[in-house]
Amino acid sequence: MLRSPLSWMGGKYRLRKDLIKLIPNNHTCYAEVFGGASWVLFGKEKSAVEVYNDINRDLVNFFRILKYHPDELKNWIEKDVVSREIFNEYKDIPGKYLTDIQRAVRFYYLNKYSFASKGDCFGYGTSKRPHQGIFDTSLIDKVRDRLSNCYIENISFDILIDKYDNERTFFYCDPPYYETAQYKDKFYKEDHLKLVSLLKNIKGQFMVTINDHPEVREWYKEFYIKEVDVGYSVCRTKKGRRRFGELIITNYDSEDILQKKVNV
Repeated sequence: MLRSPLSWMGGKYRLRKDLIKLIPNNHTCYAEVFGGASWVLFGKEKSAVEVYNDINRDLVNFFRILKYHPDELKNWIEKDVVSREIFNEYKDIPGKYLTDIQRAVRFYYLNKYSFASKGDCFGYGTSKRPHQGIFDTSLIDKVRDRLSNCYIENISFDILIDKYDNERTFFYCDPPYYETAQYKDKFYKEDHLKLVSLLKNIKGQFMVTINDHPEVREWYKEFYIKEVDVGYSVCRTKKGRRRFGELIITNYDSEDILQKKVNV
């Protein structure tokens, strides 16, 4: 199972195996509406057509450069060392003075060497070594191949859904958690309600993963709701690490899909 080259707040690294089992096979187009690090897309089998979308321009630029200029990206990254000074220099350089390749390098470095992958504070430790030769060159080639039949979009979720919706499209939606303040790209209640309204009227199928919240349950009450328990934490101490309730919401019976796959 291919891993993502990035870490991301709310990324589905721990949950993706379970999610992939619940995705129906009867789709032609697979679209990740809120791409992030795209752990699910990289972990699943290829669909005939795939779409990666995120409103974060640095994320989209990174994957675009990885797809079209992998050698240049590797040449830059392999020479860097893990340094607080380099980290701060990357963080303080205005993006308008960088080429797209330099922006991708900066984004990757800040993602890998910041606390909780937030890109704003240098991460270090006394029990872990920093990554040496910080980019796995075999991984970048595998990720590039994985993106070979993937459209990379940088548009709002409502436009994305409108453009790609049809009877053979499967939308995976992993929006920012409701009533949390840890995301740089803000997603307000009205955005959540717009997403719900759109999903109620699509021709295709969807899966939404989101934190367990009474209002969320009310919004999606007419759909299938599956509860899961997932460990997420950006805390340095074991005491602060705990498990959180999450919901997997679909407009189809995901348990039926799981049983069909088990019986094959």
